[in-house]
Formats: sequence, structure tokens, C-alpha cells
Amino acid sequence: MNVLPPVLAYGTPPAFVEHAARAGLPGWREAGSGQPVLLLHGWSVSGEAFDGQRALATQGYRVIAPDHAGHGLSAALRPSDATIAGLAMDVAALIRHLALDEVVVVGWSMGAMVAWELMRSQSDLPIAMVGSIDMTPRLITSPDWPHGLHSRYDMAQARQMTARIQQRWDSLLAPVAAGLWAKGAQPNPEQSRSVMRMMRQCAPHTLAALWEDMARQDFRAVLQAARWPLFHVYGQCSRLYASSVSHATQALHPAARLTTISGAGHAPHLEHPDQTNAALLQMLHSINDKAASA
Repeated sequence: MNVLPPVLAYGTPPAFVEHAARAGLPGWREAGSGQPVLLLHGWSVSGEAFDGQRALATQGYRVIAPDHAGHGLSAALRPSDATIAGLAMDVAALIRHLALDEVVVVGWSMGAMVAWELMRSQSDLPIAMVGSIDMTPRLITSPDWPHGLHSRYDMAQARQMTARIQQRWDSLLAPVAAGLWAKGAQPNPEQSRSVMRMMRQCAPHTLAALWEDMARQDFRAVLQAARWPLFHVYGQCSRLYASSVSHATQALHPAARLTTISGAGHAPHLEHPDQTNAALLQMLHSINDKAASA
């Protein structure tokens, strides 16, 4: 497990510039210039959740945070196929549209599945590294994978959740948002309001379809066969995943780097942005140092 470097003193980061969704492309926001770092948000929020990662733009990186279909800037997009594979196709289209090269793709929660799907179905993309933040490669638990959601999730529960999302999404906002924060911690009120606002901007029908599709996914074989460098960041106090998931996921590809953010829950980049940015910079420096020595 990596030991984090000291938290860096950042200058004032530039504001995100927003770009509206259009035919064939999701909406996105970006800040800075340099090597592109593509941040893929989780289910039911938006790329605004990466506001704290604008600080990476002060370190020579182009920070890009798209909004998946049905979320935020892309809420009006109504995909005929609301699946993880469909979201990955949208991300691939954006990478090609922006002519990104040596892009580092970092996915949080559902966004990690989208990043892993890029490895499976979009292997021609010019990706330098793929990272995940607090995610399991398989949501459903089984005898050979006891590391799913809450360590006890099955397809029947996933379908029940899908129906609840479709029928009464508003009633789920508070309990879903509560799952982001560290166990035993009270969320920052401003952050909590921001998360709830993002959730209200989402399209419930798309959220429901994506939730059920996430439950169908199994990226274990994809991680085992990964040809790109991998890294994983986990919250030490996640409410969604037991601590065992981090080491079990790394064991699928032992060369992957692993960092745990102390005192953080499912959204370490929200709760502890400086520590998370230090972890991300460590990974970015590692791939660039390797490239320089090649």
C-alpha cells in the first residue's frame, strides 16, 4: 500500500468551463492544460463532485469531468441503451472529439465501471493509466466474491432498488446521499446540500436502468487481463464496501497500486480532497516517471 506524500500547497485553481451536451457527446467541464486527467463521476451525481480536483490543474494537468447520460449537464440525454457499455461509448466519443492523448482515466463508483468498460470494449483509446475510487468490480456477492455492495447484495435486491428509483426517486435522495460519507461522521452541510442538488438534476428512468445494469457487471476478468497500469483508491471508512474489497480488487492485478484515504468514506475526493489529490498526483507522477525512464 502506498504512503501518501505530504499534502501540496496549491495555488488558486482555475474555474471549470462547462460545455453543453450535444448529439453524440455528453456535456463536460474542464480546467487547466497539460496531460489530460478524465474524471468519471458516480451514479446519481455529476462531474461537479470533482470540484475539489480542479486543484490538479495548478500542477500541470488538464482536468476534464464529463456528465454521464441522465446526469447533470447530460440529464436531457435519453439513451436508448442506458448501460455501462453505453456510457463508455459516450466517454470514448469525448476522448476522440477532444483529441486527447496519454489520458489518465479515473472513475469513482459507477464511473470506475465505465473506466473498466473502456478497457474491455475501447482498447484502441490512447490511455496511459486507469484508476478507480472506492468501487468493487462486482456489485453482487457470491461465494467466490464476498466483496460486493454491503457484502451481501443480490439481483433480487438490485431489481427492488430499480423499481423504487422509478417509482419514488425523491424519497431515496437522503438515504443514497448518506451512503457517501464516512461511517460515524456527519457530512459537511454545504457538501450534503450540493450532493442533493446534483441528485435532483438526474433523470430517474436512466438512473434505474443504470443501477440494474451495474448489478449485472463483473469486471474481475477485465482487471486480471489489464494491459494498462491500474491504481485503486479506497475510503478507509466506506459505508458501502468492507475494507476487504480493496485488497481483493488489487489481488486481481497485483501490479496495481493501492492507496487508502484515512477517515474517508465512499467519496474521499469530496470529504478529503487534499489527501485524494495527493494520492492522484502520486499515481500521475509514477506513470510519467516510468515513461521518462523507458
